[in-house]
Amino acid sequence: MSESAITSPYVDYEYYSETYGGSKIAEAAFPSHEKRAEAVLHRITFNRILKRPELISEAVLDNIRMAICSMAETDFQESKKTPGVKSENIDGYSVSYGDSGSVNGEAGRTHEMFQSAMTYLHDTGLLYKGRSRIYDRKC
Repeated sequence: MSESAITSPYVDYEYYSETYGGSKIAEAAFPSHEKRAEAVLHRITFNRILKRPELISEAVLDNIRMAICSMAETDFQESKKTPGVKSENIDGYSVSYGDSGSVNGEAGRTHEMFQSAMTYLHDTGLLYKGRSRIYDRKC
């Protein structure tokens, strides 16, 4: 695969709305959520996409793009939540607060984005924490 096929941003709004079928994020807000999803993607894949773009097949690239869309939606949904609130109940007006560093904090948002990315990247080898035979070999 040529390196020119893997450029940032990986996904535009047209791909998000037409190919992925997304509708939760408005077009004006999409670039910021896509950029954040891309940053988290590189972190959870140990920068393998950036280090060895020539090893990314078209099938894996499609999975990467779908993962970015899913992660962007997750980021969008997480950004709408009230910081520190663990759960809410409107009818009985009950609010539970959690630690800002746990489930609802920055780590919680990244965890949720990772979970959504796993749907598309699970069998690609990009998420493997050890040395990958495919992506981490010497040139």
